[in-house]
Amino acid sequence: DVYKRQTRVFPKIVYHALASFERPLSVVCAMGCGRSYGQESSFFAKKNLGIFQSKIWDALERDFQTSTTAFVTDIGNDLAYEVPVETVVEWVKACLDRLEKVGAHIVMNDLPMSALRGVGASRYRLFRTVFFPYCRLSWSEMLDRAEKLSEQLHTISNSRNIPIFIGEKEDHHLDPIHPRSVALMQTWREMFALAGIELLENYIAENRFLLTRYLRSLRPESWRFFWLQRHSQQPCGRLHDGTTIELY
Repeated sequence: DVYKRQTRVFPKIVYHALASFERPLSVVCAMGCGRSYGQESSFFAKKNLGIFQSKIWDALERDFQTSTTAFVTDIGNDLAYEVPVETVVEWVKACLDRLEKVGAHIVMNDLPMSALRGVGASRYRLFRTVFFPYCRLSWSEMLDRAEKLSEQLHTISNSRNIPIFIGEKEDHHLDPIHPRSVALMQTWREMFALAGIELLENYIAENRFLLTRYLRSLRPESWRFFWLQRHSQQPCGRLHDGTTIELY
């Protein structure tokens, strides 16, 4: 289904976390294709609350005494909903405020500007029509907003001393937003390194294939599919070493 396809990168992140920290871990994530930071958003038939409105913050505040590493990614999604850059920046700052409140070590992900600049008007219209059919921004308008948002993210990075990951154009192919599958592990290796965390080379999952299948089967605390509101009790996953998974 649509949700399973959204979780392509999630097992790789969990695997990297398992190979980088002492276990058991508490993995808490708010994800979803096209997820907005500050308003309800939909991707095909699936709808999610904005990240700022989700219950992920209750989970983080509950475990605030533990050491937390946070990755703030996919910040450009809201541009496709024609949200003004200034508003997106305020939403991101509000999320960073909450993360800093619990003492999290934060890494931000910049927009993939090197890949976006090479998209061109025709490919942009194709992606916009398929994935964000209600967006009416022209290619030049979208690129201008993306440039401004990226500049603002670097300003935030400098002012708050938060590392920011900048991907390479070669990591992308037809999809200018998401890295190619072969580049995903290296991308997250570099993002963990920005947080001061190195991969433990001696870690080997008992069965990486089954772990991936299991993680892709997990469901978030709340989402809407067409008109049906659905819920899943959290933590929605638990690994053999005691690691828990919560999705919001």
